[in-house]
Amino acid sequence: MKTILRAIFLNLITLYLVALFFPGLTITNQLITYLSTAVVWTLLNKVVKPIIKLLLLPINLITLGLFSWAVNVITLFMLKYFISGVAIAAFTFNGYTLQGFVIPQMHFSIFFAYILTSLILSLVHSGLIWLLRS
Repeated sequence: MKTILRAIFLNLITLYLVALFFPGLTITNQLITYLSTAVVWTLLNKVVKPIIKLLLLPINLITLGLFSWAVNVITLFMLKYFISGVAIAAFTFNGYTLQGFVIPQMHFSIFFAYILTSLILSLVHSGLIWLLRS
C-alpha cells in the first residue's frame, strides 16, 4: 500500500510539473483532476503497461527496443481517454537562440505531441525517482 501511495504521489508531482511547463499537455487546474489523473496513470503503468509490453514484445525485439516508446504513447492515449480533464494538443515551438546556436520554429502535430509528451513525462518521472533515491 505504501509503494502504491508513493507511486501516486510521484506521478502527481510529475504531471503537475509537466503540465506547468510543457504546452502540449493541459490538465484542468483542480486538485481532484490531478489526483484522479495520478491514480489512473499509476494504475495504467502498473496493470495495463505490462500487458501492452507483452503484446508488443515481438515488434520490440525486431526493432531492438526502439519501439518501446509506443507503449508510453498508448498508455498516455488511454489516460486522456479515461480522464476528461486531460488534453494533449498540437502546439508550436517558437524556437530558441543561444550564442549562435539556433533551434528554428517548429510545429508539432497531434501525433508528435503525444510522442513528445510521453517522452517528457518519462524523463521527468525518471529524474524525480533519481532525486528521491540520491
